[in-house]
Amino acid sequence: MASALEVIGEAFANYWTSSIALTIVAVCGASMVTLLYVFLANARNTKLRVSLLTAFYGLTIFFWLFVAASFVLCTAQARMVAYRTDGVRIAATISILVALVAAFAVSAFVWRRAPRALLRRFAPRELQEEEAWVQAYADLVADFEGVPRPKALLVESEGPLAVAIGGRDPKILLSIGLLKTLDREEIETVVAHELMHLKHHDAQFKVFSTVLSRILFFDPFSKFFDPAVHREREYLADEMSGRSTGKPAALASALLKIAGNGVAPKAAWGLSILGPGKGVFSRYPPLKERVHRLLLLSDLLRASGQNWAKG
Repeated sequence: MASALEVIGEAFANYWTSSIALTIVAVCGASMVTLLYVFLANARNTKLRVSLLTAFYGLTIFFWLFVAASFVLCTAQARMVAYRTDGVRIAATISILVALVAAFAVSAFVWRRAPRALLRRFAPRELQEEEAWVQAYADLVADFEGVPRPKALLVESEGPLAVAIGGRDPKILLSIGLLKTLDREEIETVVAHELMHLKHHDAQFKVFSTVLSRILFFDPFSKFFDPAVHREREYLADEMSGRSTGKPAALASALLKIAGNGVAPKAAWGLSILGPGKGVFSRYPPLKERVHRLLLLSDLLRASGQNWAKG
């Protein structure tokens, strides 16, 4: 009679040489390559690149969950996978379902719980009378963009902090240090930047990807592409803020001032408008490139306005 290890080995051999398992792996691999090719071929289409990288990240999560579920089933039900005619098909079907359900369950949990956890972390307060203009401006931009009005709150921190919190009751958190550092026009562009994160559901995605990247600590894809998704979303929020306010140069100025005033609190790294880190593993695009893009957009808007006036 075959030993337990021999049965498990035979189960793994049958499973990973089967057409169904190889097809799933091939489809995932081909989809990843296609997404990457389209991503690299559209270097200046920020919105498309964000969608492509988000899809790539989601596909990567599904792939690793499928592999993990397959490993568990091939080990726990080795005799069925090794010797039953339909054993491989049953195991593969269960693995797909487990991967889909697990991804959905984690997403739903993070979606519901993350906003409250972030609020407890930063402990913001209500705006005072002299700060009420921030809420009025956030309402104005939200109405213009056709999104729910977020509640603006203030964090008692001297570090420059600007964070969007999504969910049923969206919020924008600004720190006292940020209000002291920037002038009114610059603050307005930062508020618009955070509202664009809410509009494109970046706030939930940031927390979602952070949690999953910790769970899938062994995944080389998430270590590289998760930061890439965040960098593209920062570019997109910068661009949309500049177009909505018509003041991309003011946002560029705000970013430079924030960078010169120290980093945001550690609790906000990866969540605030600007933070530490550089290179392919940083969640923030290079500051120089962000400023360059914003100034180009400023020149473009100015030229468009002049041409419209002449016409």
